[in-house]
Amino acid sequence: EEDRTVFDQCIDTIIRQVGDIGQMVDEFSSFARMRKPTKSEADIRNIVREAAFMQTVGNPDIEINTKLPETPVVATFDARLIGQALTNVIKNAAEAIEGREGEDLASGRINVSLSEISDLIVIDVSDNGVGLPEENRQRLLEPYMTTREKGTGLGLAIVRKILEDHGGSIELLDAPDAGLGESGTLVRLTLAVSSTDAEDDKNEKTVTENGV
Repeated sequence: EEDRTVFDQCIDTIIRQVGDIGQMVDEFSSFARMRKPTKSEADIRNIVREAAFMQTVGNPDIEINTKLPETPVVATFDARLIGQALTNVIKNAAEAIEGREGEDLASGRINVSLSEISDLIVIDVSDNGVGLPEENRQRLLEPYMTTREKGTGLGLAIVRKILEDHGGSIELLDAPDAGLGESGTLVRLTLAVSSTDAEDDKNEKTVTENGV
């Protein structure tokens, strides 16, 4: 009671630190126990809409735009895992925007687009955030690699594993409109339109035999 202000600050700090630790534990657990995808055929536009909407609600100061085909984009995928991967990437984009420093910054914006190219689904997520380093950029997809002070380095590794399990990949690129004083990142996610369990088992066996 003698110094209530300091006491309240200590309590707030403890709660915040426990929250950070809880998030790290969740990420480590998710990575260590990545389950095999349970795939079914569905319109992937719904997953993109839902992930973008959730992050719009959570980041009201950032403009999040979606560009989706007018007709259904049907693929075979695990809706929960692909939703998790996309949410992770959009969340990262929002954090990159929040991490900008300086005056007269442009309004934060994230663009999410979906397209189908041959036998692949392509989802592009671009932002006008702080951007990514040129050196060793692709290493950010490896476990425990991060540029953030409080990051675990597992978020993008989890996304990469999910997409590989769907016959796809993740690329880290510069945003197409970066330049002229602006930075930004384009994260390109791809997954196969159709992926059978037999193909997944074959890929998993190949990885195991190669000792990866």
